[in-house]
Amino acid sequence: MIGRRSKEAQTTDEPVGGSTAAAPEAEQTEHDEARHRGPKTEGKGRPTPSRRQQEAARVRPLVPEDRKAAKQADRAARREQRLTAQQGMAAGDRRYLPARDQGEQKAFVRDFVDSRWNVAEFLMPIALIALVFLLIPSGLQQIGVAVFYALIAMAVLDSILLVIGVRRGLNRKFGSRESGTSFYAVTRAMNLRSTRMPRPQVKRGQRPS
Repeated sequence: MIGRRSKEAQTTDEPVGGSTAAAPEAEQTEHDEARHRGPKTEGKGRPTPSRRQQEAARVRPLVPEDRKAAKQADRAARREQRLTAQQGMAAGDRRYLPARDQGEQKAFVRDFVDSRWNVAEFLMPIALIALVFLLIPSGLQQIGVAVFYALIAMAVLDSILLVIGVRRGLNRKFGSRESGTSFYAVTRAMNLRSTRMPRPQVKRGQRPS
């Protein structure tokens, strides 16, 4: 029995499953992995950001930080654009003209109207003067009414002559005329020369060729 107990003690002292041989292999594997990973960066305290994170950090926010300054800059830019558009339209620049003023025939009509004296452009100022005479209780009322009606008749006759001249000029230069040119000529002729937009590009008496 003493010999059996000594054998059992020797058996229990030996490691089970070859664990002493596996320990060096595990240490060697960890050493290889550490060597492949390379030296550790110390002092950073955080992982290195990816390329996508770096690009996202450089993207500027859609909402500006100073909204008041951004609004003021936007208003100034819009005001500058409106001023540029008004100046371009007044000068007859085709880039800034509205649809009703676009086209070579409309430009010809504007020059034709601006090159002559139009009775219709004086209709509104004289109408205001006649209205003042009507408010005065005197014999000038009848004179004011007569002058006003005479002016209307002259304006109608002059507008007819204007339309005839515009149509002849368009047919002679372009071979045909667009619809709405006659109305365009009359409505422009009813405005004072100083208030017409686009601004007149010809002097009175300087008929367009």
